[in-house]
Amino acid sequence: MPQTVESAPLSNAEIADRLASLAQMLTVEKANPYKIRAYRRAAAVIRGLGESVDELVRSRADLRVYAGIGEGISAAIREIVETGSLKSLEKLRSGASAEMVSLSEHPRLDPRRVLRIYKKLGISSIEALRRALDSGQIEQTMGPRIAQHVRQGLVETETILLYHAHPLRESIENFLVNKAGAERAKAAGEYRRHVEVISRLDFVVQARDFGKVVEAIKLFGGRTPLIEANADSATFSLPSGPLLCLQRARKKDWGLLLVRATGSAAHLRKLTRVTGSLAALEKPFATEEAFYERYGLAFIPPELREGRDEIRQARNGALPVLVTEEDLRGDLHAHTFNSDGVDSLEDMARAAQERGYEYVGITDHSPSLKIANGQSVENLRAQIRAIDKQNGRLTGFRVLKSAEVDILADGSLDLPDDVLRELDYTVCSIHSRFAMNRQQQTERVLRAMDNRYFTILGHATGRLLLKRPGYELDFERVIAHARARRCFFELNSSPDRLDVSAENARLVRAAGIRIAISTDSHSTGEYRTIRYGIEQARRAGLAKADVLNCLTLKDLQIAFPR
Repeated sequence: MPQTVESAPLSNAEIADRLASLAQMLTVEKANPYKIRAYRRAAAVIRGLGESVDELVRSRADLRVYAGIGEGISAAIREIVETGSLKSLEKLRSGASAEMVSLSEHPRLDPRRVLRIYKKLGISSIEALRRALDSGQIEQTMGPRIAQHVRQGLVETETILLYHAHPLRESIENFLVNKAGAERAKAAGEYRRHVEVISRLDFVVQARDFGKVVEAIKLFGGRTPLIEANADSATFSLPSGPLLCLQRARKKDWGLLLVRATGSAAHLRKLTRVTGSLAALEKPFATEEAFYERYGLAFIPPELREGRDEIRQARNGALPVLVTEEDLRGDLHAHTFNSDGVDSLEDMARAAQERGYEYVGITDHSPSLKIANGQSVENLRAQIRAIDKQNGRLTGFRVLKSAEVDILADGSLDLPDDVLRELDYTVCSIHSRFAMNRQQQTERVLRAMDNRYFTILGHATGRLLLKRPGYELDFERVIAHARARRCFFELNSSPDRLDVSAENARLVRAAGIRIAISTDSHSTGEYRTIRYGIEQARRAGLAKADVLNCLTLKDLQIAFPR
């Protein structure tokens, strides 16, 4: 039994950092990857909890009720709280080099990448790593992706991805209503507009005693520092990264406060040209609908409140009816264990049918992508035969024969035409040679689109949010070429990608090209990530008619240029 020590309560972030550091050290030790991922997942869960994990441990609560925390990790958390340290982490640190010990204090850094930088640049400390980053030496020598990783790992994060904000939003909202004395609370700002990277979480809060709410939030997650507060607002620094901003509202002006707290600065500037100063309005508005109706505007969906053309559209009754998850008829990007997925063809088909879809496209990787177990031509042909047999047993549902075909450096596709013609459609993607310049990368994609069997451009820029910038493309040229060749684009719902961006999706829509909102699922459970693609699509102003996989199976087959 670890010896209990009396110490200041630990915040959830401090506990999570220790678990993340252990995962980092285990990575260097080449430990079981599932164990490493389990510690990382647990760290993420703890970081987003509203309850104080320190208090839960000291009150002997069962931590296993939280997703991702089993017996072993629960014991590790208890040890951290009761002793202030973690024996397994300290043991790994004691046998590690000085470089690794200092790296373990920055758990968001990938130690394998950093040690490669150390070796390449002849450095051995975090201080030298910072200097190399600031001077541009890392980007020049190792490339922009590695430089961005180091930057994100060294700088105290103030941003999180939207999908990480979802559970945090829920946790804060529950805390405000159930523990802080708020009568109601609703997220606004960037979160409500579904901005893909969140720098602050805004909440509109109705409470009889706003000061009591402010005091209570100081205990969220064990400890949440207050930055500033007055009678009507308060700003906190969340341990999980973004700022937390509370705005007080009364019942009679709830709608007006939501309008003010949701719209971007550009949206509010354009709105005030119609309404006058929102701060000076004398008439209260209990609902947003009442506010918009008063000024002759249709209700503007929160995702559109970015200051583009939505005010004019709302005045003229021209706002799009935004796409919903219920509008989708299928998923056009899914993998099986024939490449890098974890479930069978039969399981992926069954799960898609259980979601109410009419079809699913199986898009296992092509041969050149060895890292993703790209399947050979022979295996692909065997899969085609298996899909034909599967379809013979299905009613009211169809498995579409496809592949995620690599676009090679010269713009050719990674499968011969005689194989491509056997497929119902293709998803064509870049997975290599990201460092090619803008002109080279653009020509690469244009040449690929010249192939008559090219159907959908998958995750068009290859970006990974907050991890890897996308490769550069002349997107206007790519769109024009896609239109001429009757090609489509994908909005990849993987929450770390959301590629194409909302900005590029607007350009694609304006050109009259449909977009496939696809999950890129590698397991049956990942079909649920369609939520994130729908959020991005709504932010881009996409309606049902703009989305390829809102078509019925019959209309989809007509749309594919075969």
